[in-house]
Amino acid sequence: MSTQREATFLRPSEAAESTGLSTRAIYRAIARGELRAARLCSRLRIPRAAFDEWVERCVVRAPEPPPKAYPRVPPPASGSFRSLLSRREETP
Repeated sequence: MSTQREATFLRPSEAAESTGLSTRAIYRAIARGELRAARLCSRLRIPRAAFDEWVERCVVRAPEPPPKAYPRVPPPASGSFRSLLSRREETP
C-alpha cells in the first residue's frame, strides 16, 4: 500500500503540464513576478502554495447581472425644459 505524497515544489514543466500552458508561459509568469519561484541549486522550483495562490488569483469571476429596473429619474428642475413640457401635458 503506497501513498502518493504531493510535492512541496514543482518544476516549471510540471506547472505547465498541470495548467495546460507552455513551459515558456510559466517562465514568463515568473519573470513578470506573477508566479513566485525559488532558485534551488541553480534550478527554478515553484512552491506548491505559491502555484495554488497564482491559480486562485487568475480565476475569472462572473460579472454581476445588470439591475432589473432602470434607476429613478429625478424630477425636473423648476424652469427647465422638462418641467415646462410636463406642465404643458398636465393642462387640458
